[in-house]
Amino acid sequence: MILVESFSNQLSTFIKNMDSNMLKQFMIGFYQLKNKEINYDYSLDVDLIDRQRLTLKVVDYFKNVISIEDEVQKSTATEEMALFLTYIAHMYASLMELEKSLPFYLESVKIREEYLGVKHLSTAENYQSIGAIYEQGGEFSFALRYYKKALELRKELAYVENDLLVAESYSRLALVYYHLNQYTMALDYMEQTINIREKVLSSKHTLLQNSYYNYNLIEKEAQPKKNYTKVIFESINKGIGALLNRLIG
Repeated sequence: MILVESFSNQLSTFIKNMDSNMLKQFMIGFYQLKNKEINYDYSLDVDLIDRQRLTLKVVDYFKNVISIEDEVQKSTATEEMALFLTYIAHMYASLMELEKSLPFYLESVKIREEYLGVKHLSTAENYQSIGAIYEQGGEFSFALRYYKKALELRKELAYVENDLLVAESYSRLALVYYHLNQYTMALDYMEQTINIREKVLSSKHTLLQNSYYNYNLIEKEAQPKKNYTKVIFESINKGIGALLNRLIG
């Protein structure tokens, strides 16, 4: 029950500030979760919705599922709550509201760690999402931390050796190291990405083509850069030297 109360204020602010189109999408997502089907009247004028009442409905729903869960087992209902929080976080992230999305991702991963366990693919998915938020915000050390947590989980839980989720984690790590100018590490992770995707995907698949492009980009940046200023001055000096030799000679 504490978990529900801890995000109720965030949820209230979220619903209060969203525009009409976002509110409609939010309600569709909520009714899909609650009724397992789309049960939303598209003709309804969302401007007439009592947003505070909607907030209470969402909070009450999760209070009920947690109470029922306590009588049975902690699995499905709590995962629904984590999914819903992730859904809110995705909505903020899609609008580039990164600071607003992060608390919902963190709340979701806290639920999954506590009730599903740390070793769960859904938990790894949250780690990956949190890493992406930090990466987009330029906080690369935090991004690396969460991407690596996602990678280790995915490697351990992958159903097959060449799992595309593992490849995704390798790829994200490669790009973070690229932004940090650590090109050796970036190339190593991108090579591992390519090795998996070549075995699983067709040669023309977009993900594989993107991997090739990123590898070439990183490799190009890794090449030693010429000091063009030095080259120009050396050329000028040679020219002056040759002119003086002619005059003296």
